[in-house]
Amino acid sequence: MKRKFSLFMPKGYNKYIHSAMILLSFFGSLMVISANINHNSTPMSLAIVAVRQLGFFVIGYLAMVILARYWSWDFIKKHMTSIAIFTIVLLIIPLFFPSRSGAWAWIEIPGINATIQPSEFAKITMIAILAVFLGDIRSKRVTLPEMTTTPLMFAISAILIVVVFQRDLGSAVILFALAWILVLIPSAPQLRKSQWTMMIIFILGVFLLLFLISKPGIIIIESLGLPEYMVNRFRAMADPFADTRNIGYQLYNSLVAFVKGNWMGVGFGNSIQKFGYLPVAQSDYILAIIVEETGFIGFLSVFIGYTVLIGHLIIQSLTVRSERGKMVLFGTALYLLLHFILNVGGVTSLIPLTGVPLLLISAGGSSQVAIMMALGICQNIIATEKFPVRRSE
Repeated sequence: MKRKFSLFMPKGYNKYIHSAMILLSFFGSLMVISANINHNSTPMSLAIVAVRQLGFFVIGYLAMVILARYWSWDFIKKHMTSIAIFTIVLLIIPLFFPSRSGAWAWIEIPGINATIQPSEFAKITMIAILAVFLGDIRSKRVTLPEMTTTPLMFAISAILIVVVFQRDLGSAVILFALAWILVLIPSAPQLRKSQWTMMIIFILGVFLLLFLISKPGIIIIESLGLPEYMVNRFRAMADPFADTRNIGYQLYNSLVAFVKGNWMGVGFGNSIQKFGYLPVAQSDYILAIIVEETGFIGFLSVFIGYTVLIGHLIIQSLTVRSERGKMVLFGTALYLLLHFILNVGGVTSLIPLTGVPLLLISAGGSSQVAIMMALGICQNIIATEKFPVRRSE
């Protein structure tokens, strides 16, 4: 029986995830508008920012509802290779456009002053392709190369394009982490030896990363011949007060915003740091503006929203029957968590800044739409588990 087209969420969707997503998006939009208040802003320019944020939300919401109602594993499995190739092509297109802040990560849309960042959508493809090829494999007749060739080719191609050609280290780190960790979930016996090896390497890698962000580790990084801007991010993280007029300028001013905010903040719209001290206040450093204007209470609100989102995604991933569903739900939770860790850690000098947005909060249409699409797929899986007969019609 063919289902009627509808733009309402399906019966059985998780209302906690849905509500947290809406509240975080609303709060984020308000703070993006506030972050755009500066010496050059006018009521018209702020209205344009508000309309853009609303537009991003509407597009993302529509995409989320459509995926929540009509996502089909059969359709995705049939076309997964084509989707992977299309995603790789999208990742190559930004290389033909001018760079922004030293990265070739955006496709410019002429006439409307907007861009698309394909790497955000590549994260969804990464989760989906691993779930399709590795999840729910029960037969031992399926060989390891049959399972891993397509996902491996996509992962290597996507990560190399993003880190080498686009020079977007933050997105590359997230793509790599998603690929590495999600491979550990499937129970196919063909993967068992590889999973144990990857788990050991993962644990060793965590200790290596902790060493690299220490002062002895930074000395080693300086000797590796990496691009100067990458090394400077490690230097600024190690001591943001050593060079507050150059490499530590934005990070120093971010910490100033945190100090000014205290418990209750200086009031909505009253931030001083956004007046030229934090040039990308509406994106990379949106959390600094949130804390300066709303204090620790504002940060706690964001933290609770993320906790609800990630917590319910993980809980649902533990209850669904299919491995594909588990991988998508856990992968989306990991997607959110990685962005949160890299953004919050970067603006607070706990880890080097990577330029990763705070999902649902930072300005940026691609990141907003992409995460809402991922949440739509998750809602489809959750609803299907609750009402398998109705949803399979």
